[in-house]
Formats: sequence, structure tokens, C-alpha cells
Amino acid sequence: MPQAVSLLRWLVPCSLALLPLAALAGCGESAPPPQTADDQPTRERESSGGPSVSSEIGGLDEEKVNAAFESSLSGLQRCLQQGASRVEFLGGSVSFFVKIDLQGKVDGAYLEKSTLGDRETEKCMLGALRSKKWPKPVGGEHGLARKSFDFDPPNDVRAPAEYDASHLSKGLEKIAGKLGSCKSEKGQYEATMYVATDGSVLSASVTPPGEDGEAAVDCLVSTLKDASFPSPGSWPAKVTFAL
Repeated sequence: MPQAVSLLRWLVPCSLALLPLAALAGCGESAPPPQTADDQPTRERESSGGPSVSSEIGGLDEEKVNAAFESSLSGLQRCLQQGASRVEFLGGSVSFFVKIDLQGKVDGAYLEKSTLGDRETEKCMLGALRSKKWPKPVGGEHGLARKSFDFDPPNDVRAPAEYDASHLSKGLEKIAGKLGSCKSEKGQYEATMYVATDGSVLSASVTPPGEDGEAAVDCLVSTLKDASFPSPGSWPAKVTFAL
């Protein structure tokens, strides 16, 4: 396997927030007349000529968003290489969610999906995205962008063994109370861990059910890393499971 990081492909095109749609005409009624620039649904204007009120979510220029993600690749690769110095077989897929404000800066970012299994690497990658200049949203206070990547492990090393998630049940039962106290948002969290031959956790990461759950991730990861699980055998293993 080559030493350089290999990006297999761009899995998902950037998802741009849609502007609110006008209400559909009722059954049997004629369609409303075309809207003018003054009555677009994304911006309300006061009849007195007062200030306008923007909608919460606006649109983004797709080409500029893709360019911003592309310019982040070198930073993402550095993060992966740094993580692989601690977890030699580090690799997996990631799906980023980015919220961009009117200044073209990241106002919020988290991973909607990830099988990297290393929180420090994921935080480094989110930092790489925050450092970039993004297009300003049009017609709203924020724009939303999504992109997914696959990363090959940068090291020429044997892949981690497979680990049946059912082996985790007893270990997770012991820390269920702590995990529950960490969670700041209801819904399903998903974890990925590397389990050492002695059953200790080499590294872990957690993806939340939504943006608000990002605040709980560090607490959940810390709790998982303090736990112990059955040995996977003579070689470390990787497992992804619902938390």
C-alpha cells in the first residue's frame, strides 16, 4: 500500500441549502402569478420601505463550495498522517456538514458520518475546514454544505481485524450510565473504535444524530476510551456500532 494518502473518490456532491418554496396552489385553483424581485419568499420587505428580513437558510454557489472543499484536501491529508502516527492503520470514510455565515466563515461543523475511529484526527479535519474561506450565502443568514470522502490508511500495514459488535455488550453495560449523561441530544449516536489485543481502546470517535449533539462527542469518546472489552485476538480490531 502506498505511503501517500489516497483519496478514493468524492462520494457525495456538495448539498446546497434550498431556498424556501412558495406555497402550491390549492386543488382546482389556478397557479399564482409569477413572483417579482420584491416578493421572493426568501426575503420579506416592509411596505414602509423599512429593513428587510432574511430567511435563516440561504443558497450557496456550488462551484465555490467544491473549490473550498478541494482547497482543504492538503490539510485533511496532514490530519490523517498525524493520526496514523498514533493509530497506524487509521483510515475510513467521512461525511462533513458545514454551516457558513454571511461573512463566508464556518459557523458550525461536524461529521454526520465517520468510520475513521479517531476523534483527534476528526477534530483536526474540522479545523482544516474552518480555516478556509467559503462563499457567502445568498438569501439567508446561513448556507449549508456537505461532502464525503474516503481515506486509505497512509501506512503500509496490515488492516485491523474484524470485531463483532456483539462482543461489546458487557463492556458497554458497565459504562451505560456515563454514556447517557454525556448525550446532549436525543437520537442515535454511532461510534467507531480500535480495540487492542488486551481489550483496551486504542482510539475512538463518535458521530452525533445532529449538530447539537456535537457538544457530547468528546465526553462520549473519553468514556469509551476508559472502558475495556474482550480481546479481539492476536491483532487489533476495528468496529463500528450504534451507541
